[in-house]
Amino acid sequence: MRDGFSVIRRFGTGRAATLRTAILATLTLALALGLVPSGWAAPPGTQGPLKMRVEFLYSIEGAGGRGDRLRSPRDIAYDRKAEELYIADPGRRGVLVFDRNGMFTQQLAVDEELGSPMIVATDGEGRIYVGYNRSAKISVLDFRGELMDSFEIPGVVDLPGVIVRPQYLASGPDGHVYALKNKGGMVRIDPFGEEHEEIVLGGNDAPAMIYGFTLDSEGRFLFSDMRPASVVVYDPEAESFQRMGSQGVIYGQLARPQGVATDDAGHIFVTSLVRHNVLCYDTDGNFIEEFGGIGKQYGRFYMPSKLVHDGRDKLYVLEPALKRVQVFRIVFPQEETNSNPPAAEISAASIGDHPLNSSSL
Repeated sequence: MRDGFSVIRRFGTGRAATLRTAILATLTLALALGLVPSGWAAPPGTQGPLKMRVEFLYSIEGAGGRGDRLRSPRDIAYDRKAEELYIADPGRRGVLVFDRNGMFTQQLAVDEELGSPMIVATDGEGRIYVGYNRSAKISVLDFRGELMDSFEIPGVVDLPGVIVRPQYLASGPDGHVYALKNKGGMVRIDPFGEEHEEIVLGGNDAPAMIYGFTLDSEGRFLFSDMRPASVVVYDPEAESFQRMGSQGVIYGQLARPQGVATDDAGHIFVTSLVRHNVLCYDTDGNFIEEFGGIGKQYGRFYMPSKLVHDGRDKLYVLEPALKRVQVFRIVFPQEETNSNPPAAEISAASIGDHPLNSSSL
């Protein structure tokens, strides 16, 4: 643990944390001896009260039996009402469903004529939306997983040399699912394929190269943008854009941002592909903390991509290269009330006891 931040990992803090502690100790001594200019300030998170606590809970790596693993997970979605996680896995040619405890419940069949499932989202009525690798169509499944319909949304083009398809799906606070196309903006999807609504993006500070997409509880659209590396927030009522985060490869900076997610309190989480970590901001875009770092052990990441939040305190982070989804509990002690006390720090033994993680990587 360092002042302002706490991470509990299965395999301890590791050499990187030891090095960080040594660096901070050296800086502290240098300040005491007057060897550092008076205008210098320690990085955010190295001093002050605890701002964010991160606890690794378990990792989802299989679907059923011990040898029945995830094959090529590409997207994840979380149904906050049903408390279920959905993983689009083209290697298994289906969408896998897990309960709130990370236990596999079923695999949903998809329209195989359209290809393999690549993107997934759920709406307020429990319907599941799936996008494919070989078609511009979106399939809608009912809450039981039975196919209702497959249709194209406005603005799609599927011709040789000209392809405009749904690239990302996201659930909105209004109960609808939104599709972001690779060109031409967004579409609020009508589950019955009739009255879709197109939303055009444009103007100063509009995202230029999007790699992640979600909506917050206020109905704002959030995008991870590569040019420059940042999170772009679009307020449809004010028709304005706000950028947050700074581009770079040091503490608190973004390098190749990928997935973006929010909780009900307005915290914003974004993965950094190059820095192999997750950064957190408040609803106004102020940086709070980051966690992770490169590694295959639990609590670290290797090229994390998509991530989703359950709205309360659980964050799900997808690592396609390692074919797993790590699950964390994240709390903000300074923001908690007496009715919601800080989560207890759990031991490494209790983390390892989860049935999904009976063996180490």
